[in-house]
Amino acid sequence: MTEAPTRLLVLALLTLGVVGCGSPATPEARPQRAAEGPAASSVTPAVVSPEYRTRQRTIETTGKVQFNEESLVRVHAPATGRVVEVFARPGDVVEPGARLFVIDSADLGAAKADYAKAVADVERSAAAARLSRELYDAQAVAQKELREAENDARKAGAERERAASRLQTLGVSPQQFGDIAARADADTTIVVKASRGGVVVERNVAPGQVVAYGQSDTPVNLFVIADLSTMWVVADVYEPDVPKLRRDEPMVATLRCCPGERYGGRVSYISDAVDKETRTVKVRSIVANRGRTLKAEMFVNVAISTGTARVLTIPQSAVHREGSETYVLLAKAKDQLERRPVTLGDDLGDAVEVASGLGVDDRVVGTGSILLKGTVR
Repeated sequence: MTEAPTRLLVLALLTLGVVGCGSPATPEARPQRAAEGPAASSVTPAVVSPEYRTRQRTIETTGKVQFNEESLVRVHAPATGRVVEVFARPGDVVEPGARLFVIDSADLGAAKADYAKAVADVERSAAAARLSRELYDAQAVAQKELREAENDARKAGAERERAASRLQTLGVSPQQFGDIAARADADTTIVVKASRGGVVVERNVAPGQVVAYGQSDTPVNLFVIADLSTMWVVADVYEPDVPKLRRDEPMVATLRCCPGERYGGRVSYISDAVDKETRTVKVRSIVANRGRTLKAEMFVNVAISTGTARVLTIPQSAVHREGSETYVLLAKAKDQLERRPVTLGDDLGDAVEVASGLGVDDRVVGTGSILLKGTVR
């Protein structure tokens, strides 16, 4: 059982011995290996000149998605009353004129009674004015009485128009005015309908709930209906970047979860006030909401174009950094290099913008400059 391992050990020792005997290199072999080392690591430094490029300037910031207020409908109570029935639910798509809810309101009954009374007053005052005119023509009454009768008729007509407007505000159609004037229509229910189509994004009403009209400067939104085909993207731009903003410039929003999905629009609004808490200015764009992916209050990354600029650039390989200093190797006379501090701008991928320190006539070491920076102080 021990012969096989012993035989393998002997073979291994013999192999090592053979390798050891052949290890001294011949004179021809040594120069060949010496030549292979430098050839594998040699890099020839290249001298290049700064060049101008035209680039798109953008402001990178963050923002938030909001409903498009220009296509948003907030439905309030048209009168004080009790909700009898609710037809629409959050998420429903409604058409213009669709029924939302029904209110049983004493205000409607009072408005109908006011209109019927106003119609009767118009008929009575008109008859009195005609009689006064006939008596005046017969010189039976003074002109003063005729004028008073005519004024009463005009006041009655104005009151009838006011009562009719109130009925229309409560959702009563003009076709019903005849029955109301004849006191044949005493129904007190109001059907509230959608004035514009869209998606129900908010509902704050339920059957049996009492709703009030005109008791607050900020009435409760019983329904909110939004057209979700477009959304607002509202970005925050800091004060130093505000002078760069222009209306109608491209503005692109990307979702943080899906940076590949881009929602483009144009700057449609620039706020005239700075937020005192964040020291930013609100900038708004209207974007198409493909597949209703954008949701209100969603955070997004925003890129706002500020036009094009012609900038001086150098290759990234020419830039060196030591501590807080940024510099390049400037080629002067033959075999002379100078360490030149520079101020850089935006990163352009394979190149970088030079804000100051170089001119278009300068020549800098690009590729391979790292091999030479140790020789320049």
